[in-house]
Amino acid sequence: MSASRFALHTLAASLVVVCSGLLPAFAAELPPGTVISAENIDEIENDTFEGHSIASLLSEKMEWRIRNTGWKLPLANSQEVPLPQEWISASQANDGKTSINKDTCRVDGWSAGEPFPTIDEKDPQAAEKLVWNWHLGQLVGDVSQVPQFVQLLIDGESGIHGAPVGEYTRYKMTGRLTGDNSVEGDGDERGRQLLYFKSPSDMKGMGTYTVMYESEKVPSVWAYIPTVRRVRRLSGGAWMDPVGSSDQLQDDMDMFNARPCWYPEYQLLGKRWILAVANGKTDRWNPNGSDFNEKYPVLENQPPYWNMNNDVFEPREVYVVEATTPSVHPYSKKVMYMDAKYPRIYYVEAYDRKGEFWKFMETHSYLNEAEGDARTTSVAVIDFQRNHATVSLIDVASWRSNFDAKASDFSLQTLQKAGR
Repeated sequence: MSASRFALHTLAASLVVVCSGLLPAFAAELPPGTVISAENIDEIENDTFEGHSIASLLSEKMEWRIRNTGWKLPLANSQEVPLPQEWISASQANDGKTSINKDTCRVDGWSAGEPFPTIDEKDPQAAEKLVWNWHLGQLVGDVSQVPQFVQLLIDGESGIHGAPVGEYTRYKMTGRLTGDNSVEGDGDERGRQLLYFKSPSDMKGMGTYTVMYESEKVPSVWAYIPTVRRVRRLSGGAWMDPVGSSDQLQDDMDMFNARPCWYPEYQLLGKRWILAVANGKTDRWNPNGSDFNEKYPVLENQPPYWNMNNDVFEPREVYVVEATTPSVHPYSKKVMYMDAKYPRIYYVEAYDRKGEFWKFMETHSYLNEAEGDARTTSVAVIDFQRNHATVSLIDVASWRSNFDAKASDFSLQTLQKAGR
């Protein structure tokens, strides 16, 4: 080989070495079943799944959780969520006919379904409309009852230290999709909620009855205290209070449980793809299990014990909405990741009054085609500032929706009777 050819060959080889250090490795399409974890995230973050890079499918806080807290995400092919025709028709009927009335804290022109089925991202009210879609258009059924769920109180080092079992029922008074009318009563009430605990013995019978309104009026909430066999009415600010001894505020139930007008400001941060559980497994909790793994098959039995690593995460397109809280709220803001196809919030990041990251909320769900409701199978509210979490696991097999019931079946007297 001549000196000149050798020099060119050496230069070419050197350029290959230099360029290989600057360019990312060849991106591969990952197969379903691949598990994203701290051990492999650096190797696969430039790889793709359903055409999206792994890095682009993770929010900053999701990636932080994977790298630092043992969270693992098994990949699954995305599936279409089969939305019920009654809800689709009711939502389409609202298109172009509804508007937010800030004076009355209502959506004028709405009767049922999603009040704003078409969202223009350039609309200054886009974020607020998305939150109203969540508030009024959720696929929860006209009546929904979870006869049994467990609320795990988890220390990130020592594990589960409490597992109260409760029952939850919600009855809609407006936006109804079954029966002859979308409104029951005079339209003042939005709905009623009953929540009470069945065990352990020191919590048995304790619960709340809540009446929610179609106005700026805060809910009326009564608590039943079984030890004194008395009912106490809670203050108007109860919607911002913790649920029992959990990490969850009343406002965190279903991820966002406030009347939209109670928050002073919303901002649409964008639209993106993210990994979430929209068609998840339903075997969350086995009350008769003999050990941790049998009782809580979705959880991983190692610190921090709250990671729901044994589910299926699929790509979902979401809106990212930042909600600024009222000044008296424990949080300064909540950042929510909402499905772009129907009202479903997968993740919430909550920040304290100093603006520092505080809590991460995660919900897993699936759509029950038989009754046309989106069912939450599990919720994790993780307080990273105190290394503690509350994980609610639902006994999906006992869940009932749209059964024969009337508003009078859910009252303060119902709560008292259950408590005794």
